[in-house]
Amino acid sequence: MGFSEKELEIWKKNELKPEDTFHFECKMCGNCCRKRDEPIILTGADIYRIARSLNTTMQKVIEENTEGYIGDGSHMPVLVLKERLDGSCRLLRKGRCMVHQDKPAVCALYPLGRFYDLRDNTFHYFLNPRTCQPSRKDGKQWTLQEWLDEFKIIETERMTQAWNRLIGGLTEVTFRMDKSKINGLLLDALLFTLYFGYDTSIPYIEQVEAHMMFTKRLFKEKFNKDVIFN
Repeated sequence: MGFSEKELEIWKKNELKPEDTFHFECKMCGNCCRKRDEPIILTGADIYRIARSLNTTMQKVIEENTEGYIGDGSHMPVLVLKERLDGSCRLLRKGRCMVHQDKPAVCALYPLGRFYDLRDNTFHYFLNPRTCQPSRKDGKQWTLQEWLDEFKIIETERMTQAWNRLIGGLTEVTFRMDKSKINGLLLDALLFTLYFGYDTSIPYIEQVEAHMMFTKRLFKEKFNKDVIFN
């Protein structure tokens, strides 16, 4: 997933088990939602949950709240949350997140982080040294499991695992292609499969699996390329 070996080693040392505890209480400062050093990269699962929370379509969420580019390494379309002119997140209203209970996984996990192990399709959670550091004394004490339950992280795990299978299979094809060739019908197919072609009244994973079948046929017929989803 683009992590360096050094980063993985640091995160593994800080890995939390379900019963491990940490102290944290959000002070509502909004610093994690304003003028971030790095943008919030959205998965299709994130956008699905945001659209469902706002009772709107994924296309409208994408058009109003995101901007995109083609990734340098993956050669895949990437969507990130837009910021307002003052540097604040587009999903903030009067200092509060409009989708607090269904916010993107990276936001819901804060101040924790997680990495995905492709070898066994599992997530691992850790204290993230890039965020506000949980105090050992102040704030509410949480177990990892309590934090995961609070923000429905297990639901996002299952949805993101499906997303990872989808984007992982596609990336195995696109990263071997010339970046300048990711356009036209191919780009339309990728955007539809990853982001646009979903109905929030239908279970997400069910649609991802259908998109995998569609993509296999399309890539074989139109681009003479085999896509394998592990």
